[in-house]
Amino acid sequence: MKIQRIAHNNIGILAAADILKSYAPELPDLSRLCVKGTRIISKAAEKKEAAPPYSMDKLLNLIDQDEYHAGCIDAIAMSTITKFECSHSQVKAWLKAASFPSCEDESTLLTELLKYYIACGNGFFIKMRNSQGVWTGIERLLPNEVRIVERYDDFGFFVPDYIQVRAGVRKDFRYADILHLKKATHRSSAWGLACIPIVISLEILNEIKTYDYNNFKNGLLIDYFMIVEGGSLRDGVVIDENGNEVMQDAFQQIEAALREAKGNAKSHSAILIESESRDVKIKLEPLRQSLPDGGFQTLKKDLRDGIFAYHRVPPRIVSQLVSGQLGGDNNSDMNLFYHFVIKPLQFRLALALANEFNYDFPAWKVLPSHFDFGNITSLTQDDDLALFKSNRNF
Repeated sequence: MKIQRIAHNNIGILAAADILKSYAPELPDLSRLCVKGTRIISKAAEKKEAAPPYSMDKLLNLIDQDEYHAGCIDAIAMSTITKFECSHSQVKAWLKAASFPSCEDESTLLTELLKYYIACGNGFFIKMRNSQGVWTGIERLLPNEVRIVERYDDFGFFVPDYIQVRAGVRKDFRYADILHLKKATHRSSAWGLACIPIVISLEILNEIKTYDYNNFKNGLLIDYFMIVEGGSLRDGVVIDENGNEVMQDAFQQIEAALREAKGNAKSHSAILIESESRDVKIKLEPLRQSLPDGGFQTLKKDLRDGIFAYHRVPPRIVSQLVSGQLGGDNNSDMNLFYHFVIKPLQFRLALALANEFNYDFPAWKVLPSHFDFGNITSLTQDDDLALFKSNRNF
């Protein structure tokens, strides 16, 4: 956000395009990094590294910027993994003997995998192998440490190699050594993508928090808060006082328009602002002229409702009270939440695990139905309702 003084007022201008530009990925120069282990990727193949659509590091940092966003991610991940059981005897024996990071188990690691998957659209596991190359355990791999190198098999299927970059050291992994859970996106065949629709909401909320802090510490600083959505304002060419053609940015056009707009207490003036897109929307939130809350009370609610809608999480699950439903039950919300959000995610995770076990142990023939991650609706039922349903043969 940039703050400009227009006439006698200070205006904070926030443009969606500028926000998304700040989320561009920043890739390290792999040629400058040390290689750990044997090199399995040729120099020619390194040139085909697939850049992520947006910075994974910045998408993960969004979790720390808003408690509602973080609460929704935790609610989905923890509701998906309420337990971890497998009816397949060989997988059960493998899990019992498997190696995991200290003081952690498969449930904890799967929950973290889902948090990364929800937060930035990508979750990674490293298959830990013994000296014979047999898969014996699982370790996490942070999305912001991963580099994906494009590679295709003889049939044209995408089978990439992976590079881990950590503390100036790189380590190469083959396709068979990484479990990659990703959300499909048209922006990349290698990377998944999530959370972009709420980036703007979180950035605006972050600016509001900054404003509220400055307001508390120093008093009111800004008169209006301008939000540009759905596109960008149009820059134009004008003739200056010397007869030369010069480029005038959109801010200068707004400044000139507001200076020309005059009126008194019983009249008004119209301002015409052109944009590059017919879908662009401009909101002007007055601050000093509104409530002591800073004029953001309604805006905050709309933004956070949008966060809940994007994640498809019932607000009451993250202890957000809903007006008019303070005394009601949330059985309907929980059932919809489970069947439309949690259950598909559980199947997606079960399918990924089954494929990985079948890849390393083809004779096992593991199915997604062998895995049971629990049912959040049964856990939230009280004893009376459970007894009623069992008696009525639900």
